[in-house]
Amino acid sequence: MGSYADTNEIRREIARLVKPPIREPLSQSARRLLHVSVGDRMERWRGDDAPYMWEPMDCLQSRRYDAVIFVGPARTSKTVSLVDGWACHNIVNNPSDMLIVQISEEKAREYSKKRLQRAFEANPLVRAELSPRPHDNNVHDKIFRAGNFLKIGWPSKNIFASSDWKYVAITDYDRQPLDIGGEGSGFILAGKRTQSFMSSGMVLAESSPGFNVLDPKYRVKTPHEAPPTRGILSLYNQGDRRLFMWQCPTCGEYFEADFDLLVYDTNEPDPARASAEVFMRCPHNACALFEDIKYQANLGGLWVPEGCYLDQNGTLHGDPRPTRYASFWQKGPTAAFQTWNQLVYKYLAAAREYELTGNLDDLKATVNTDQGRPLVAPGHDLDLADRLQERQADLGQHVIPSWVRFTTAQVDVQGGKNARFEVLVLGWGAQLENTVIDRFSIEWSARTDDDGERLRIDPGAYPEDWELLTEQVVQKAYPLADDPDRLMPVLMTACDSGGEDGVTDNAYTYWRSLKKLGLQRKLMLVKGASTDAAKLIEKRYPDNSKRKDRKTSAAGDVPVWFLHTDRIKNMLSKALERETRGWRYMHFPDWLPSAFFDELTAETRGDDGKWRKSSNSVRNEATDHYVYGWAVVLEKAANKIDWERPPRWAAPHDSNSEIITASDLAARGTAQAAPRRRRRR
Repeated sequence: MGSYADTNEIRREIARLVKPPIREPLSQSARRLLHVSVGDRMERWRGDDAPYMWEPMDCLQSRRYDAVIFVGPARTSKTVSLVDGWACHNIVNNPSDMLIVQISEEKAREYSKKRLQRAFEANPLVRAELSPRPHDNNVHDKIFRAGNFLKIGWPSKNIFASSDWKYVAITDYDRQPLDIGGEGSGFILAGKRTQSFMSSGMVLAESSPGFNVLDPKYRVKTPHEAPPTRGILSLYNQGDRRLFMWQCPTCGEYFEADFDLLVYDTNEPDPARASAEVFMRCPHNACALFEDIKYQANLGGLWVPEGCYLDQNGTLHGDPRPTRYASFWQKGPTAAFQTWNQLVYKYLAAAREYELTGNLDDLKATVNTDQGRPLVAPGHDLDLADRLQERQADLGQHVIPSWVRFTTAQVDVQGGKNARFEVLVLGWGAQLENTVIDRFSIEWSARTDDDGERLRIDPGAYPEDWELLTEQVVQKAYPLADDPDRLMPVLMTACDSGGEDGVTDNAYTYWRSLKKLGLQRKLMLVKGASTDAAKLIEKRYPDNSKRKDRKTSAAGDVPVWFLHTDRIKNMLSKALERETRGWRYMHFPDWLPSAFFDELTAETRGDDGKWRKSSNSVRNEATDHYVYGWAVVLEKAANKIDWERPPRWAAPHDSNSEIITASDLAARGTAQAAPRRRRRR
């Protein structure tokens, strides 16, 4: 005899289908329904650990808004609270069709198996809503007893096409394509899918920032406005722009706890030691706040939209921006699961990596995902040239300050009708503080015309013109400022080996001539690397002797240092930003002209990571000179010196192996720079 359905079970299932939604705030229902992974076990979501999530969660149920946009750093519980919690709430309290969009098919699969499935199984109320039919529960599609459908997808035209969804959640928005299949952004496409549900439909977009500021010159109109950028912060600006405010326990004023308010040892070069003690300075009355206040400050924190403010009683005054989007922007110091020490350490370690290697990736990652802020790419500060010029001081000219440990010379080869060798000499001290010792051009050759007039040099046509560099640069020595009878020779010269036809051949010929004199170790021929994947600096021996299609003759006997110039310019840019003495601080003597600072700041860094001149009419020789100088530093491993125990060539003057006397110099038959001091202004 065949089996029959149970009438009581049928009644229960029908009742499940027609029951009204449970009108419970999402921030409360998540405490009952949401389980999260804690180590190797599943535990109930503890809402008090992330109280800043309550208001964004509850806005997902409001008919006043069409969308909720949440911008925040990692370790805030934003995805767990907003996406996982919302899904569990919709399954049990308000059965509705829902689409969750992950960044890729692989991530969608991982999220479904490791997060959602475990959360569903851990809670008996959610588990009871799962369909008993095995084919209703697969990785990307889940159907529940009430007939509601949950899809876990990834950004594609097919995912967003045709189907209507009452709720759409887009996670990690800034790591998804901004244009999906030529149809527009995921946020716009999601809004089309919820449109048929009118005021009951809802779109969620959450992410940490992932794009650089587009216009660093732009000045925000209010503290609530995000600078112009793409992605999640662009959506945030379209909303009511809520910021999370703490009340200072000392003075009672409300403020936003941002990374810039953290105080740590800025003079300590080691990130671990510098971040050992961190506190926050209240921006109103300079109250010192320590991290043990975070839990209570978060519990008492309030979201404030643009146009509003809080009095000391926590009462909100003003009128919010009129908009259909509720938008929230949280910053790193308030994140529940990340300490201030970690925030500062990650930032300083990434900044140091950027300084050492020119690699911006780690710095961008920590600013975006730890601090919750967009990165302003280096090289966009229009006032930088003026600020650098304000540093100028009377350091003497053609003399070595007492703190300088070694010198490098940099030669930029200029062709055309104004052909010349542009030379800059830098002095380097402990912690690689540096200053300009000398700057000059070599324009006239030893060759003469029929009237005995000296001819202009031509680095591409006349190899003998390069010989001028030996005495005037490679073997140059400068007197010590406090003891003019003692001199410091140039340790190494870095010279451009590219450019117009003939320059490379003549540069190789010149190196070979120095080798005959035993001076080849005093010269580095440098050249920009041609690929983005190139190393920061790499010594090669070019050899094209077997190729007939090459204009340059390279026989594999001349070393050339290939430079990843964009990354070294990143290092230079970071050094230029430092405003107090210490690691890589740049000094400037008062005899440098204003044009020098224009050259030093003539290039800007694009979103593609490449540095370019802001105009073809501006000169950038100073920038190139510093790039070559850093190449010498990297080749000599001076960036890794223990300044308590430096090599002898980088030791203080009394024990420096390079320092010689004037008689030593005369015996060598090389040039001494004439010391000259500027009169004080």
